[in-house]
Amino acid sequence: MGTVTRSNKLFNAALFSEYTRGYSFTNLLTGDAPKAAKGKSSQKQTNPHAPIVRVSDLSKAAGDAVEIDVIHKLRGAPTMGDRKLEGRGESMTTATMELKIDQGRHMVDAGGKMAQKRTKHNLQQQARTLLGDNYYHDLEDQVLLYHLAGARGTLLDADSIVPLDSHPEFAEMMVNELMAPSYDRVAYGGDATSLDTLDGTDLFSLDSVEQMRLRLDEMSSMRIPSIKFKDDKMANESPLYVQYVSPRQLHDMKQNASQKDLNMMMASAMNRQKGFSHPIFSGECYMWEGILIKKMPRWVEFAAGSTVDVSNNDNGATVSQKTNSVKVHRSILLGGQAIANAYGNAGKGGDDKGYFGMTEEEVDHGNGKEISIGWMNGKKKIRFADKDGRQNDHGIFVMDTAVSA
Repeated sequence: MGTVTRSNKLFNAALFSEYTRGYSFTNLLTGDAPKAAKGKSSQKQTNPHAPIVRVSDLSKAAGDAVEIDVIHKLRGAPTMGDRKLEGRGESMTTATMELKIDQGRHMVDAGGKMAQKRTKHNLQQQARTLLGDNYYHDLEDQVLLYHLAGARGTLLDADSIVPLDSHPEFAEMMVNELMAPSYDRVAYGGDATSLDTLDGTDLFSLDSVEQMRLRLDEMSSMRIPSIKFKDDKMANESPLYVQYVSPRQLHDMKQNASQKDLNMMMASAMNRQKGFSHPIFSGECYMWEGILIKKMPRWVEFAAGSTVDVSNNDNGATVSQKTNSVKVHRSILLGGQAIANAYGNAGKGGDDKGYFGMTEEEVDHGNGKEISIGWMNGKKKIRFADKDGRQNDHGIFVMDTAVSA
């Protein structure tokens, strides 16, 4: 007996709308509603000043690539006095990054007729909620985290959906290759100068935040853009960055800071959001030197003895491996335009278009139902070359530290 398939394009559109309004790590860091990109009528993208730039284009299908461009700043010397201007013009240069999108799907068995009779819950509705809200939010947050960190790490717990990078399907789940942090966008706790020189004393602290702030200020090329949220009137005079730390890193910082400093940091975070409202300031947060410090819901950890990809000090960001002797957690500082999150058409073509698709099929001669969700998506850390050809992550800076026992 054949199966019966139902795909509702109105429901699929509502599903995507509901997903983008839901609370998740990804949505928290994404800018305002999409607007059509100039010159690309089918492509829409969110506010480019937020850490995550969401690009949606229903003309794109599995295997297609989405392009993101950046125009380099002008840095030529001015022409003074009566010197001739002709022949001294500066060329506009750009850098382009591509990211792929691919189809992803997941399915649950909503049970048979007897299973439904034995419970007061609507199993089919529960299945839809689990797939479209809980499951996809968790999956997207995990994929996003590993792209931002440039590594999967070794932490595997009961809430992990994404397997370790040794899994044969890991690369397919990531869609785009993970890129280790570029050399100029990584720092280390304490007095360590590389991953393999970290020891048990190189914990996350206020000195770590000071080091990150100094590195931000001293960047001479391709500076990390600050975050600019809607209605933030202090965005220009008080540039904002957010640094996500693991629970253990936050614990280590609090253990080594005075209560006076902690109180001042909490007050600074509250004062910074005056005049506008954004959920990034909710919950426990601290602000130091324009950096908002937040606890990550999940984090990247390298168990002692891990082999970790690190970028070399060259223009091409080539990669080699280092081995850490202690457990390491990776903190992630975000500015604007840190990562691209692209959506294409998950429908079947024609009138059936949408970034999400949900399908129900009757099985076992109509006794049961299987419900699946599908999406067309790809994520990739934004990385460009400067005018001298040096590759750097655009809106991300990471810090690796040891953690207390």
